[in-house]
Amino acid sequence: MYLYVIYFVFALLAFFEINRGKYLLNKVLIVPFLVLFSLASLRWERGTDWGAYIGLFENVDNTFYLLAFEPGFYYVNYLVAAISDNYTIVLVIQALIIYTLHFYIFKKYSLQPYVSLMIWFGFYMGSIFFVRFNVAVALTLFSFIFIEERKFWRFFACVIIAFLFHRSAILFIPAYFLYNKTFTRRQILLGMLISFFLSIFFEIALNFLGQINLGIISEKAMTYAEAGSDYAEEPTRSAFQIMIVGASYRILILLLIIGFFYDLYKENITFRGVFNLYFAGMCIFVIITPVSVSVARMAQYYEYFQFLLIPFIIMSFKYRSNRNLVLLCVFLFYLMRLRSNVSFYEELYVPYKSIFNKELPTEIG
Repeated sequence: MYLYVIYFVFALLAFFEINRGKYLLNKVLIVPFLVLFSLASLRWERGTDWGAYIGLFENVDNTFYLLAFEPGFYYVNYLVAAISDNYTIVLVIQALIIYTLHFYIFKKYSLQPYVSLMIWFGFYMGSIFFVRFNVAVALTLFSFIFIEERKFWRFFACVIIAFLFHRSAILFIPAYFLYNKTFTRRQILLGMLISFFLSIFFEIALNFLGQINLGIISEKAMTYAEAGSDYAEEPTRSAFQIMIVGASYRILILLLIIGFFYDLYKENITFRGVFNLYFAGMCIFVIITPVSVSVARMAQYYEYFQFLLIPFIIMSFKYRSNRNLVLLCVFLFYLMRLRSNVSFYEELYVPYKSIFNKELPTEIG
């Protein structure tokens, strides 16, 4: 299957990168990003929400869509539809935002960009089946530059632009203030325990938000609450089970860092800041997932920084043999994660369909 082939290629490149190949590979880092960009922008009828998005593009004069979608995303569709009936242009514009910003951040901040690339593909399939949420995440990822440089208003501007593509991006504003904090081991563990406790009350808050008259916000809250209830009724995998499984590896990473890498956490500003952001994502995931798996993806604004965090951990080992062993563990974990992601909506991802073979019969999301 093509998705696994891509992942294995990225993993092989990550192996060469760690074993004295970084200088050469960095010169061609643009190539894998161009591959992902092409797959993402030239796809046709692939990925989730395809029907809703192309419905917007084809009926962009309907004011319903202006209310249903964020203004930034709506007007991208509106402006393209005003000059062309080619929906691929909309995909190209969004893909340019996503892959340009990811390329810049990976190249500038990742200790091992190909390791980050492998993790990104394993966890999110490299965003090749992106929705507007992925555009917002890319913009908040880019805002990391201004978090690190402590330029609040530029950071805030990035978040507001992201908000114009997905309202949930506003949740990323606390990231600016979390980045410079230094937490003790006890505070980190206590934060995780409190998150499990708060998960009990989140459902009450979500239902309350759905009952009060806040327009589209209340409608979204009810939709997510109902989706979470429906998901919890699935006999094979409840929302609570998803939280337990998802929280287990997150807690493992947390214990490893506070147990073996806490000195690095205290001494290295970037590592500390990236871990703080990832830790915030862990807490959000634990609080929200038992109620609504759909809403839990909001944790991704923070958990995205695992792409920068894990290369730090790998490179903290002195000997190359140890680095390769850790890389193997990371490879196997994200391979399982990729397998889980693909199996969930496999009919929407496989086979790959592009603008060059539109006649290929596939299921539409």
